[in-house]
Amino acid sequence: MKPYNATYVAEALGISTDTFYRTREARHALDGLPRPISERGPLRFERTGFDAWLTRHHPMRPPAPANDPLPAPDAASDDEHRRRLARAYAPVKPPPALDSRRRQAGG
Repeated sequence: MKPYNATYVAEALGISTDTFYRTREARHALDGLPRPISERGPLRFERTGFDAWLTRHHPMRPPAPANDPLPAPDAASDDEHRRRLARAYAPVKPPPALDSRRRQAGG
């Protein structure tokens, strides 16, 4: 399979080739765009690496689902909501300090 060229990559990102060439270094640094396999002459990108990156970073990709399978039940009142928040974000009591006193062996 032939590698992708810069024109194809720019079209997949929804920008012009000129904009792609000007912002390519920033995209490598910020978005993790894969580096081209050839820097001399026209840019060429590995197909599998670019396809995987595009799957994760495409601008039209739907948002990732939340970790919770079900939404939290609605609180019946403000007081119940405050109690739930206090229980969820209550400060954790630290464990008792270790006893670091020197001891003499008995005998």
